[in-house]
Amino acid sequence: RRQAPQNTRRSPSTPHTNTKMQASLSASFTRTAPLRVRTAAKPRDRVAMRAVAYDKKSKGKPSLVGVIKVPKHFEHEMDALVVSHEAHMHDTHVVYNGQEAEEGRPRFLEYYVTKINEVEDPLDTKVSTPTGHLLYAWNEKYVSAADVDEHMKIGDAKWDQFPKLLKLVKTNGHFMIAGHGKIVANYNDCSEPCTARKGDTTVSLGLVVPGRLERDVDAAWRQHERWMRKTHDFGEGVHGKYDDLTRPRITQYTVTKAYEHVDPMDPLSAKTGNVMYAVEESYVSPDGVKGHMEIAPPELDIFKYLTNKSYVRYMDVGQGHVIAAMPRKLTSNIVSGLGKFFQQIFNPGKAVAYAGGECDPDDCEEAF
Repeated sequence: RRQAPQNTRRSPSTPHTNTKMQASLSASFTRTAPLRVRTAAKPRDRVAMRAVAYDKKSKGKPSLVGVIKVPKHFEHEMDALVVSHEAHMHDTHVVYNGQEAEEGRPRFLEYYVTKINEVEDPLDTKVSTPTGHLLYAWNEKYVSAADVDEHMKIGDAKWDQFPKLLKLVKTNGHFMIAGHGKIVANYNDCSEPCTARKGDTTVSLGLVVPGRLERDVDAAWRQHERWMRKTHDFGEGVHGKYDDLTRPRITQYTVTKAYEHVDPMDPLSAKTGNVMYAVEESYVSPDGVKGHMEIAPPELDIFKYLTNKSYVRYMDVGQGHVIAAMPRKLTSNIVSGLGKFFQQIFNPGKAVAYAGGECDPDDCEEAF
């Protein structure tokens, strides 16, 4: 049994010297405008007062997906690291609610960490054998590249576990999209931020395909997005009326796309020619994952890539659950549907609002 790496604590007021990894990340993100510097103290609430109107669309926004694979005996150490990271995110980041970009306060659209018991065949949910390893998957979605840049700077300056995490990424990194990915598919492009919740059961995977397949895989994910929107519900349901085996309830669905780099932590390094896709789904109950798999039509084009082991870097089909998050209150799309019905009767001239946002969920905007 090898010795677990030791913590190296340092004063939060004294940032450690930037590593080459950190420097390359910071240099890779170009701001369209300088971040505003705070001139007066503001409340530290993690959700600020709602702005009158702002762009809620998440497609095309930057995404960070990182997966660390460790032996089972590292579980306690990794769990503690995730707890520390969650506290850091709560203290220093802000859930996007229309705020302007601000130095020292990165804005995000989603944050959660999934813990996965790796098995030999994730698609065999009944008898698949555990590998003896755990996967920890970070899923972070930001408003802009400047917010990703700010996120890295704050981690370096204010989180004493940041060097340890970077070391783990280097030694145990299993899949990495270091903020240079973008959101290309979701359940509703205008959903409220941070809807995944602690305890939610997850479906997640990392796919890496040759560049020659990019157009075909893009089309397959568009088809998958349309199917998810038509066959799944968002949120808890109404008065206990739901059936996860026939219409699964989800709390988050996102597909991220990025181009693979020789050094995954340096977006300025040469590209390999491969295309990466990360899929994150969270469900209200384990039955939702079971129902998701049972109602999936075999003619979905994405299956031809998901069943090719040379393309799949990791996969979780109900073996994982959310262990860290910054949740918001969910609005069921069923509730929104009832609201739409009554609104059309009593306020026919007013625009209809959908689950968690103001976009028509049938509007699958091109984002690839």
